[in-house]
Amino acid sequence: MNRGKGIATVNVYEVDEDLAFDMCDGLRFPGVVDAWLDFVADNRMGVYSGPEYDLVFGPVANDDVYETLQLYVNGAISREYTMERLKIKELFNQLVFKTDRALAFLRFVRSEVADGRG
Repeated sequence: MNRGKGIATVNVYEVDEDLAFDMCDGLRFPGVVDAWLDFVADNRMGVYSGPEYDLVFGPVANDDVYETLQLYVNGAISREYTMERLKIKELFNQLVFKTDRALAFLRFVRSEVADGRG
């Protein structure tokens, strides 16, 4: 690992999301809904056995959500209480490209080199 060495660079991409979802097998979650909770919990526990998707869009199950999810999957809190806790959090959406088929819809725009002030 070379932490602190090199030049920090951000690559910027575009995607025609509608086209990608039309041409790929995709799954969209409109927010924190029961199906999203089931999908995330099953994936976190390693027991997801549903269809494989090229793209998945929905709320990020980030570190801020992790504790609530762990309590739920361990049976310490109910589904209803889990949903209440998650719906009050400020969650951001993510679009996950799971296959080469999905990645083909990304279009490279540019690279930006960090100026070192951040």
